[in-house]
Amino acid sequence: MLKKDKQFKPHGVLVQSFSTVNREGGESQEFEVYYCETSTPGFQAYHERLQTFLLWYVDAASFIDVDDDRWTFFTVFEKYRSSTGGTRYAVAAYATVYRYYAYPRHLRPRISQVLTLPPYRKMGICANLLQAIYSHFILHSEVVDITVEDPSDDFQRIRDYVDAKLCETLSAFHPAKLTQRFTAEMASQAQNKLKINKKQARRVYEILRLKNTNLSDKSAYLQYRLDIKNRLNAPYQKKKLEMKKLQKVLKPDEYAAAITTTGMSETQARLSTQYLALEDDYRRVVHRMQIE
Repeated sequence: MLKKDKQFKPHGVLVQSFSTVNREGGESQEFEVYYCETSTPGFQAYHERLQTFLLWYVDAASFIDVDDDRWTFFTVFEKYRSSTGGTRYAVAAYATVYRYYAYPRHLRPRISQVLTLPPYRKMGICANLLQAIYSHFILHSEVVDITVEDPSDDFQRIRDYVDAKLCETLSAFHPAKLTQRFTAEMASQAQNKLKINKKQARRVYEILRLKNTNLSDKSAYLQYRLDIKNRLNAPYQKKKLEMKKLQKVLKPDEYAAAITTTGMSETQARLSTQYLALEDDYRRVVHRMQIE
């Protein structure tokens, strides 16, 4: 085993290198991200061992069918020197991405499972892994956009941070344009240049607008809150119109039951709670952008 450890070299193609500072010791550590497919020599056997970590550390994780060649893999390794001076590699994180078909001849990669091993958490490794995934697929013209399968709250915040940093570089997201509300130009640039889908681009817009809003300006901050609440309220307004149509054909007691069942009576309270939670998430992302 020790001999194999000394001889081990990562499988696949090196797609990104980065370094980060260990928050405990303050020392710089080097990392490399490798891309693999199911056909990559030797990777399937390695993956069988690697994916067992998913069951330990990822809720509702499951093994994947590696016989399906639409699966792709991104693995992060720490690259370090042993006591004898040799180069060694230690696995730090990994992600699985499935390349879904998109009409007519396109692909829509979906990030399925992402794991950062406990010793390497809170070091920015997941953000760099996500950046490596983007960098790989952005180069492929057949890719429409990149999605995420049921992201956890923690992963969504990392995704928001990475996407916001990327979109900040686009002309459509210039601070002067952020007060003009979300535009088709923003959605188009995010998708065409960064493979970010429209729903996520809208979320990024709201984060960057918060970042560029003077919260001491009561009028500007109020307008920001109203715009976000209007977006959150849109589905409820649609449901309200549907309920009005039902009111015309239902008896009073049936309509009252329908109102209770759909939760329409609790809409305002729910909207307020939803907004406060959303702004709290946005503030955390903005804070990270400002300190890094």
